[in-house]
Amino acid sequence: MELNKTPLIENLKNNHQGVGTFLELEKDLLWKKEYNINSWFIIGHAEAENHTLNFLFHLMLMNNEGQPPVMQSVVSITDETTGWYYGDDIVLPVSDIEISEDNLNIKLPNGSISGNLENMTFKAQIPNGSIDVIAKPVGFPIYNAGTGYFPLLDMKVHQYSIPTLETIGSITIEGRTYEINGTSWFDRQWQNQGKEITGHWTWMDLNLDNGDRLSLWDVVDDATNIETAWATVLHLDGTQAVVAVEPLRKGESNYWTSEKSKQTYPTHWVVKIPEYDACLEVTPAPAEQEIVSVVPPLNKYEAASKVKGTYKGKEVNGYCYVELVGYWH
Repeated sequence: MELNKTPLIENLKNNHQGVGTFLELEKDLLWKKEYNINSWFIIGHAEAENHTLNFLFHLMLMNNEGQPPVMQSVVSITDETTGWYYGDDIVLPVSDIEISEDNLNIKLPNGSISGNLENMTFKAQIPNGSIDVIAKPVGFPIYNAGTGYFPLLDMKVHQYSIPTLETIGSITIEGRTYEINGTSWFDRQWQNQGKEITGHWTWMDLNLDNGDRLSLWDVVDDATNIETAWATVLHLDGTQAVVAVEPLRKGESNYWTSEKSKQTYPTHWVVKIPEYDACLEVTPAPAEQEIVSVVPPLNKYEAASKVKGTYKGKEVNGYCYVELVGYWH
């Protein structure tokens, strides 16, 4: 399916329909000091030299009351073809990073993010690999929950996604460099968060070969055991829909316990979306894609995954990352 290749910034200028959102994409790229959590997140997917390669680079600036501000930097690379995976996490005091207040320009020892809605540059290193890419946002954004603002446990989250960035550059794995020409997904998120997360969640970016892009959230409140699941769907023409998703616990399986963190995660899901007659099987490749943090509460699962199934009565294939934050039992 041919995706919309019009530059994102042009689509934003031409789209004046509807009541608008709470967000201004270009302005909201910048560090928002009034919130104690700021997140910049990119995940990429490419085919190169008969290898299916994926990468993740996530910067999260945390400024919790009573604690010195820190930046968590997560980098991972996955070769689905060989099963090779490596994930790395560092947490640094903000005094050890450079962050601009008037443009997107963040530098730290293991990488950097810079740019704007026309071109973005991402560079990141792990002990046995690196990412060096330029990403051009095209198509349309996703305003999560329709407006880019929604409750999540005890937080009020602001989030927009740019699900299609034309991405060129290189990925290096153990000394071998692959020149890539693929696609990335960028998320910008910010909120005020308490000292402890009061539940656990699953997030997926479902990229389907029919052109639809879905940002899916499934959240479990640990105090009440209430599970809420929904997805924001972006269609090729830029229209969006917010739809209910069957709770993921009904279709999760293949639990894996990490030897490093001792946490247990599901590693297979059947995602059902009644409104679109969708039944999608999501399978990480490989299963072992955990990020073990130097700060244990920040451990999480970030897994490049395959997607296949049916959607609107037709067979579809695709790919995604699955993010798991919190504790599964």
